[in-house]
Amino acid sequence: MAKRLGIKAKVRVEIGGRRPRRIRKNGRVPAIIYGGGTSQVLELNGREIAEALHRASSENVLVDLTIEGEGGATTQKMALIREVQHHPLRDTIEHIDFYQIEENKKLRVEVPVHELGESIGVRTGGGILDHALRTLRVECLPKDLPERIDVDVSAMEIGQAIHVGEVKLPEGVTVLNTKELPVFMVLLPKVEEEPTPGAVEVATEPEVIRQKKDVEGEEGAIPEKGDKKEPAKADKKEAGKPEAKEGAKKEPAKK
Repeated sequence: MAKRLGIKAKVRVEIGGRRPRRIRKNGRVPAIIYGGGTSQVLELNGREIAEALHRASSENVLVDLTIEGEGGATTQKMALIREVQHHPLRDTIEHIDFYQIEENKKLRVEVPVHELGESIGVRTGGGILDHALRTLRVECLPKDLPERIDVDVSAMEIGQAIHVGEVKLPEGVTVLNTKELPVFMVLLPKVEEEPTPGAVEVATEPEVIRQKKDVEGEEGAIPEKGDKKEPAKADKKEAGKPEAKEGAKKEPAKK
């Protein structure tokens, strides 16, 4: 069951402006309680509320507020702490929100889930425990509100899961989450494939093939297919001589 704290508070008469800052300088903490269609601004003893919250080990903290009004009259209210604001640097409490509840009226809250034991699949099989749902949304009376929900995972093997519908809840508590959702799973670890020894590395950059262009008139140039070779030019000595025709008669030699 969630812890129940007794806290004293005073009705805050001055509100707005720089008044909350002056309240903090005097060692007090501004607060507000809402619910039931009304709200009321309060101030608390900073040291007392810090010590009370330090003893609480759950996000759900029930509070019996003793509120002192004008003229010294006191009233009793049951509340649930909904939000605690801290200073970002000094880690001091800056503001607290309370939500008023009734003793005989059910409430709906998120309750943290914790594992008990060590899974067999993790201990002997090298598996990994996956905590899929960190909280469960439950409905119950304030007196039955659990501080947390413990789940025994010691019998879980690799490939097994515990679903919402299989979680054992305290008496008087009803879970509101879908019963088929997994809360815990034992998974097989992923194995990274190692490169094969001696494997040829693939070039990451494309190979560029450069072709040497033929220079016009260059010796030794290889003509492309289909190109016709020009006939070689005759020597200067042979230039001007007519070609002998077939069948032509030879002139007799002069005496």
